[in-house]
Parts: sequence; structure tokens; C-alpha cells
Amino acid sequence: MPEIIKVAKIGVILRPSSPDLKEVFESISAVFAAHSIEMKLDSISAAMIGLRGVDFATLVEWSDILLSIGGDGTLIAMVRRCYGKNIACMGINTGRLGFLTAIMPSELESFLPHLTNATYDLQAHMMLECSIVRDEKPYCNLFALNEFLISKQTLSGLIDIEAKIDGWSFNTYFCDSLIVGTPTGSTAYNISVGGSVVYPHCKNILLTPVAPHSLTQRPLIVDSDVKLEFGVREKALLIIDGQESIDILPQDRILIQQSPQYAHLIYPKERNYFQILREKFKWGEL
Repeated sequence: MPEIIKVAKIGVILRPSSPDLKEVFESISAVFAAHSIEMKLDSISAAMIGLRGVDFATLVEWSDILLSIGGDGTLIAMVRRCYGKNIACMGINTGRLGFLTAIMPSELESFLPHLTNATYDLQAHMMLECSIVRDEKPYCNLFALNEFLISKQTLSGLIDIEAKIDGWSFNTYFCDSLIVGTPTGSTAYNISVGGSVVYPHCKNILLTPVAPHSLTQRPLIVDSDVKLEFGVREKALLIIDGQESIDILPQDRILIQQSPQYAHLIYPKERNYFQILREKFKWGEL
């Protein structure tokens, strides 16, 4: 786990295809400069707003922490890009929901002293890893912060998913898709299809069928130590955190388990998860 350090150098990633963020970036840069914090942009983000940046690998090596400016999706993509690099990440929300991001741009001035004095909260969030075995050979390895989605490729019909836990067959899902998620991802796609909200620091894996054919196919929460295996009877898609997808063939084995690596996210110490639930989901309002 990264150490809680006094932050002096920050690498910045902007939401893709958002040249309108240049003004926001410039205002944030001015605040950082006033607190003697150095900033660098990654090359893709910099090109988008007409500036010069550095490649992502160099940015990670140079930075004390990484900062995303955008929404939850921008933060998740950044976390996945720096997987295994042992660097803390933080998000400033310029999107809509902003469930995972730490602060709004208007809160940056008051939060910066916590970065420079190392008085922020550093939280470890469980991730999942997925190995695809094709023709009995490793095909690819993937990592997710929120969820893997095993989905049909066509609009019509259902997908047939064989599921095993620790080598034991336990279910055959007939549904539009199956979410294999983390507690952090429980408030993402999972909640919109009736899955349970799980406290993000629990150690669980969530299995939530989307539009199941049978009413007995219910969401299931299992311990994070289990090893899951899935197979499909026709071509399917595996979608990673709603951002990338790969084709799955009928003979493929989809192996999913808890990753040994965690995502390390920075938040204000006073941030309360249950208060965030109330604010974002309007719980308790008539």
C-alpha cells in the first residue's frame, strides 16, 4: 500500500474528448501553483487541450499521486491504467454522480492543505482479476475496480452462462448478462438492476443477473476468497468496468477472483460513506 505522504508533485489525467476542461484545468493549476505543488499532464490529456504533456509511464514515475479531473469513469480508467504501480489516486468531480471522486473543484482550495500536510484519508478498494483461458492456454488477463459483465452479443434472446465456485457447478444463468462485481462497484451498474449495496471495504464478490429468465435467479454475494469460473454456450462479450470489451467464445473459460492488488483512493478524512449514499441517491427524501 502506498504511504500517506506530503504531496508535492501531482500527475493529472482529464476526461477524454472534453476540450472544455481546459478552463477547469487552468483554474485548478492556479490553485496548485499557489500552494507550491507541481503538476504535469499526461500526453493524451495535454494534446486534447492544446498543451504539452508526458507519457503515462513517465507521469507515474514522477508523481507523488495521480489526479483525475472528470467523473467516476475517468477515475476508474486511471486506476486501471496504473494497476500494480503502487501509487495513490484521487478524483475531482466535474461529471454528474461523482460517487468515487473525492471533491468538487470548489472544494480544492480547502482540501489542498491536507494533501501537503499528509492529513488525508487513503482507502484500499478491492479489485477483481479475470483470466481468459482459450484452447487450454492463457489468452489474456484483465482487471476491474467495479465489475466484469458477461453479456450476450445480440439484442434478442438470452445468454446461457455456466457458473462454478471453487470448481463446483452451482448455477446456470439464463439472462441478458451477469455482473461479477466488487463492493465498490455495488453502487454502479449493480444497483440499477436490483443488486445489493455493499459497504465498499467488505471483502465480497457480487453476482447479479441482469433480466434473468427465472424469478429464482437472485443476486448472490460470496466471500472474496472464492475462485469463480464461467463458460458460455455461444459467443458473448466480457465488458470491463463499462469501458472495454473483448469477445468470448463458447470454449473459453472465464476465471475471476479477487486481485492481489488494491486501488488506493484519496479522500477527505471527514468523508462519510453513508452520507454520500443519502446525497447521491436521495435516500430519505419524499
